[in-house]
Amino acid sequence: MQSNELTMLFSSIKLPPEMAPGDEAPAGTPGTGENVCRMCGGTGRVDGHPCTDCEGSGKVNDGIGGA
Repeated sequence: MQSNELTMLFSSIKLPPEMAPGDEAPAGTPGTGENVCRMCGGTGRVDGHPCTDCEGSGKVNDGIGGA
């Protein structure tokens, strides 16, 4: 394979979305949804520093429904 063929092959591969430490699953996972981060209350900051659970976004991906 030529270099440009490899580039095209690997650029078409879909990697799983990144997860923040507070996420229960990657974004887009069935049965999950965006929620306010419990650690920072949605502000993205704790004690003047970026929240480590949501990485400063104020949002996490949580499971929804119940079972």
